Amino acid sequence: MSELYFRAGETEGFTSKKLADKKSGYANPIRELLQNSLDASKDAKNEKCEINIYIESIKKSDIPHIESYEDYLNQAVEFQKSVGSFGHNAKQTVAFMKEALKQDELDILMFVDNGIGISPNILNGLIGDRSVKSDESSGGSFGVGHLSSYFLSSLRYVLYASKYKDNGEVKNLFSGAPILAGFEDKQEIPRGSIGRILEKTPEDELKPKFIFPTIYPDFIADKMNDVDTGSMVAILGLNTEWKREANYAIVSNFFYAINKQELEINVDYGIVSNSINSSDIELMLSTSKDGKMATGDSILSGSDIYQLWLTVKDESLKQEISLDNGDKVCVHIRNNIETNSVIALVRNGMLISRHDKMLSNPINNLRKNEDFEPFSIVINVDDSDCSQLFSLVKGAENPYHNKLENGRLSPKDEKKLKDLLKELSEKIQNFLQEKDREGFDLAIPLLEIPNKAEVQGENNSRPKSQTPKAKPNKPTPKQPTGKVNKTGKGKKRPAPVIVNRVLESKNAVRFKDNGDTIDVIMRIKPHKIDLKDDVYFSVSLAMDTDNNSTDSALDLVKLSVNDKDTPIPKFVDIEKDGEIKQEPADQTQIKLGKASEEGVYNVIATVKKPEKVKNIGVALKPFLGLKQSNGGK
Repeated sequence: MSELYFRAGETEGFTSKKLADKKSGYANPIRELLQNSLDASKDAKNEKCEINIYIESIKKSDIPHIESYEDYLNQAVEFQKSVGSFGHNAKQTVAFMKEALKQDELDILMFVDNGIGISPNILNGLIGDRSVKSDESSGGSFGVGHLSSYFLSSLRYVLYASKYKDNGEVKNLFSGAPILAGFEDKQEIPRGSIGRILEKTPEDELKPKFIFPTIYPDFIADKMNDVDTGSMVAILGLNTEWKREANYAIVSNFFYAINKQELEINVDYGIVSNSINSSDIELMLSTSKDGKMATGDSILSGSDIYQLWLTVKDESLKQEISLDNGDKVCVHIRNNIETNSVIALVRNGMLISRHDKMLSNPINNLRKNEDFEPFSIVINVDDSDCSQLFSLVKGAENPYHNKLENGRLSPKDEKKLKDLLKELSEKIQNFLQEKDREGFDLAIPLLEIPNKAEVQGENNSRPKSQTPKAKPNKPTPKQPTGKVNKTGKGKKRPAPVIVNRVLESKNAVRFKDNGDTIDVIMRIKPHKIDLKDDVYFSVSLAMDTDNNSTDSALDLVKLSVNDKDTPIPKFVDIEKDGEIKQEPADQTQIKLGKASEEGVYNVIATVKKPEKVKNIGVALKPFLGLKQSNGGK
């Protein structure tokens, strides 16, 4: 007969530091659980990792040791109150727990894999919050990363089940671990916040030896009977509905393994079930392909993820790069993509890092290199082909599988990792396409500042899609020439009718922060151009505060087209009271002249960095607009 046991020790509060930096949602739990399953399946020598996800409801009375759980919860609350540690956050946490406990049935989320299973040593380290690994080649670690699952549990209660081999014999293992708060038991012995389901209370509590049960609860046995070896993680009191976000988290992080058919996932909702395999990747990732920002715990934006997928799915884009140490690295390279360049690192089939989180300045600088056409690169680190690089990457990886971190390797090994990535970045350049800076005969005049007759007043914002029509005093066939002169009768020249439209073009944009200024680098290939059109360029500041977005045009400091610098006029001639006077020119919207569909325009614009950049989240928005005067040549 098993029991729920809390080890003697420190009395931590409900706002546990173990959970302080963990985030809600499915991204982190899915990354941790699926990566550990992939590693365990690889250790089991399986051709494919098969994961079954079950979402069901169970009776509260079927939860192992639920009565003891409630008793310990009440003891913890009373103790925390007595020592003055039951603050607002603790009250809120307990309120969620007790609300869930009022229900007769609770939702449960179960992950079951076909790996090697969890041994008693690994399970003890997992519950005891020690980082342990099933094998040196495993990229994942069973450690602090697993705590992210607790945020999906209203009860902060997770169960573990395993089938593992011990000297060739398959054995069963079961336990559970609620995270509550420290308390003093009835004998006034201080107890820690983490519980364990054990076969019995250890005889020596100072040096406890934990013995785990071998009998599964019925609702777990039904699932574990279907695997030869493997493990289960069951999250009790599921508080977040399984929606598109969860499926997207799976595909966006594991598209590499799924595409190689090394990972197959089945989601069973009780009534219906669906599989996630290679045929589903395109549909699931395309729904977010226009997303430009990495949201929540995502490593990359939806747009970047989609570009990586397009790179991986085309087998012709795969290259094998040999390093001087004998490692052979599989690198997928796609040139001339329609977005900014992106580089990602994959290990054991999972996306683990992007260009700026790889401990490698050469890799990050390669992504920003302006000498190459925009590209998408996926670096796959596999222990069979590049064992040395794999081992170093694995050692530098953080527990959440989303970046490489300083200090996780010895200084000597960290230098080895950086040297290998530097060598890899240099050899990757041989497969990139350099920009063609020759062969363009472009008829772009010196930049002109439109006068007030052209723009109908000074422009202080991004050009609108439609400008109100000006009412001319008298029709005239002549067009403004950048200067408003007196007519024979001393009257002002009538303002032309101007229509603003967005320039339809294929653009690649990147930014460079210079401190006080920001460079906006664009490569523009126009299409659907009318020969009457003039092209105008501006850069605006998009600010998002509580979902209210405003645009503010920025002054241009410097601008060049195809490596030809053009001075930006500081003044414009304006007629006032019958006289021509100079006034400060609008430097936020610059006329580039005529454009050709056959031309490719390399524009580098330098703008002043606004003070607001330091205080709120902003994004620069380059804008190319067309203006056409009716009847103009």
